[in-house]
Amino acid sequence: MKTFVSTILLSLVLFSSVCAEEEVTETYTDASAPAHDQQVSAPSGFHGILGAGLFSGQRIFGDEGKRTSLFPLVLMRYKDVAYWNLGGGGVWLIQTEDHSLRFGAGVRIHSGWRQGDDPGLAGMETRKSSLDGYLNALWRTALVTIGAYYYHDILNANRGDAVSLRLSKNFKMGEGLRLTPSIGAEWQNSERVDYYYGVRPEETLAFRPAYAGTATINTNAGLAGFYRLSHSWSLLGGVFTTRYGNGIVDSPIVTRRYSTLVFLGAGWRF
Repeated sequence: MKTFVSTILLSLVLFSSVCAEEEVTETYTDASAPAHDQQVSAPSGFHGILGAGLFSGQRIFGDEGKRTSLFPLVLMRYKDVAYWNLGGGGVWLIQTEDHSLRFGAGVRIHSGWRQGDDPGLAGMETRKSSLDGYLNALWRTALVTIGAYYYHDILNANRGDAVSLRLSKNFKMGEGLRLTPSIGAEWQNSERVDYYYGVRPEETLAFRPAYAGTATINTNAGLAGFYRLSHSWSLLGGVFTTRYGNGIVDSPIVTRRYSTLVFLGAGWRF
């Protein structure tokens, strides 16, 4: 179990600048993929994928540029009880015998920014990255998997809360290929929006008026893919798009309503 905890702590540091997109972490949690072969009903010990991935995402503020980075790829399970998926992980506290209904708790990374990230943020104070603690429920049906989450900033960087609902479905497209489309929505309270997208009076400029963020709802959709190359190696990829609500888009530092994250990686299965 110490190995699992150490891996989580290392991943928190490595992925903090990449995996701010909450839908990626939620989709992998809901899909329980691709950490182990779904033909194995009761995996024992540690299992998962270790490798590297290329992540490319659009900024919604400043020059609208993209950020592209190569990072380690870590997806792990422990006895189908604990898990780590890209930017977040947790444990299942209560679950039915067939695992169709689960209740759990975990953490996810919430990335911040600093004024050096873009010229349009000059003169603004750093918005710190933080760690959300969450409670979640997962219900698998024959038609769709439903995931519900409640998040709270446990490091008190923004003192904010969020609630999300996600629908996803696994499709086996042949030998070794699996696709997981998903749609979701997340409500963020005014404290969270104001911390990351608000403009304080002392940060105003001629082109940047003061702004107090308000509660908002973001919607998103995505497609995650998994292809098993061999018994030991697999390819992973995905594309996720988020539409930000007015509480965020109305901020003078935000320059676009939509952002897209694309990733492609390969890893060793164990």
